[in-house]
Amino acid sequence: MSDDEKPSFSELDRKRRERKRNGGGQQRPRGGKAQKRSRAASAAYRRRVEEKLFGKKGDRARLRLAQRLREAHGTANLQRAYREYVREAGVPEDFGLLALLLDLGDERDLRQVTEAICSRIDSLQPEQRSLLRSRLRNLEMSTPSDAIADAAADLLAQL
Repeated sequence: MSDDEKPSFSELDRKRRERKRNGGGQQRPRGGKAQKRSRAASAAYRRRVEEKLFGKKGDRARLRLAQRLREAHGTANLQRAYREYVREAGVPEDFGLLALLLDLGDERDLRQVTEAICSRIDSLQPEQRSLLRSRLRNLEMSTPSDAIADAAADLLAQL
């Protein structure tokens, strides 16, 4: 073959097969420090990705408690699930959970929920405000407690 001619495809394929057989083009195995650094870097990267997707480890427990609260909605276990959540993670910050908790029967717990909603009322979106108005009207009319009815009326006035 002269300098002007290109190698044919079959000749290129043959050379490629020979290199594979002879181990040409393989990377050297990494040494101890480089391998440890690579593992540590990939573990740190994986941890950062998991935190973005699922939150920190403490958040996992809070998410599990929130799921229990949602599952307990409409059952007699709602009060117990709420108190467990508050004991472990404090009063919920999620509006969806707070709206569900307007069904609590205990006056003290309902006051906590209405105070939490009151502190977040400015950040609510219009559809959340609409949902909250209807839930508060129902609570105001259906509760036997005057204190809860007054708290619901005060929240309605703020909306």
